Amino acid sequence: MEKSMRKMTQGLLLLLSVLLMGMDGPHREKDDQRLLEAQQAKLATRIEALKQEQDFLLFQRSFAGSDSKYLLIDLSTKTGTLKYRNRILRTFGFTLSASKRHQPRKGRYVLTGKTDGSPGKKSLIVQDAFIIHGKWYSGRPRREKNMPAMVVGRKDLAAIYYAVEQGTMLYIFR
Repeated sequence: MEKSMRKMTQGLLLLLSVLLMGMDGPHREKDDQRLLEAQQAKLATRIEALKQEQDFLLFQRSFAGSDSKYLLIDLSTKTGTLKYRNRILRTFGFTLSASKRHQPRKGRYVLTGKTDGSPGKKSLIVQDAFIIHGKWYSGRPRREKNMPAMVVGRKDLAAIYYAVEQGTMLYIFR
């Protein structure tokens, strides 16, 4: 009788262990994997932000001792700064054209052209990416039609226009 009781107890324990295994909840491996994926995504965004910050700091360091003027443009505050050897020469405000499709990306740019003429026709062309011009801009050659515009005040445009030359570096950040 003792043998049958032992077998019955073992069978009952085996049955209960199989039934109770499913009651301990979902597998921790899936939760751990999701947590790990979330942490990896968070670290990837952090790495990208640090790379952009490093690029900006390298940009500024390259102009610290050089004899060149450069422009820093902050899209979040809609302000720009004309600098020379890390000294601020002029700060200006601007507005962007309404086109969301053609927003300038963050990073380095080079001034590729200057359009001269009357105050209503002066503009600065930046790598065929966007154009900087005054509020009362009247000229628009064919190649500039689809470029987004950064509109600055008349006096600010005059100061920037005469201070920079073709090949001047710009940096856009948010």
